[in-house]
Amino acid sequence: MLVLNRRYWYVLLTYFAAYFSSLIGAPIVMGILRATTELSDKQVLTYASVYWSVFSNLVAVVIIWLLLRKQPRTTKIEKGEPASIGKSTAYAILGFIALLFGQSICVFVMSQFGITGESPNTEMLGELARAVPLMIVFTSILAPILEEIVFRKIIFGGLASRMNIHVAAVISSVFFGLMHMDLSFLLVYVVIALILCYIYTKTKRIAVPIAAHMLMNGIAMLGQFLIGGGS
Repeated sequence: MLVLNRRYWYVLLTYFAAYFSSLIGAPIVMGILRATTELSDKQVLTYASVYWSVFSNLVAVVIIWLLLRKQPRTTKIEKGEPASIGKSTAYAILGFIALLFGQSICVFVMSQFGITGESPNTEMLGELARAVPLMIVFTSILAPILEEIVFRKIIFGGLASRMNIHVAAVISSVFFGLMHMDLSFLLVYVVIALILCYIYTKTKRIAVPIAAHMLMNGIAMLGQFLIGGGS
């Protein structure tokens, strides 16, 4: 059972509210764009999706920061002395490299089972970013912050305080993968999450997996731009 303090439950509520808010927010933005611009229906849908994603997740980051800024370090993962700035920086960089290497291994393994090509989720985000570059703020900054706080700090940290740390890492990582709603690439997301759990455990600083996650997503978006530019 996941037992969390009240502020952590508020953080989870904020995250999932932002996650599902596009069901209401995006149509509102679409209506405003249709009334004030001459964009095509496809452009309206694209711009509304990006604008609302950035807005809702930026609001979520601010709310979560306010909730956690004075929160003491309470989980089993955070107990003890956090890594130094130098060691944390090294873990962020090496973790980023490990993330790229881990993804490559997963892609190779999946190819042996006939699963090839790009993740549909990554392709979709890349298309949105090429159409509206503001989307990069969401994919490379806001999403890593929110996902690391929710899946590593709160869910993984909360589970690790109640059960074996390795089991907690697997459970939280599978949940992280399922939340991306891309089952054919579930292995990739689970491996990514496991590496980020390891980085967080070794440094006891949530900022470290956030940094590694930002670098990974930034490189992924750069790749999407290069692919798009060459097509």
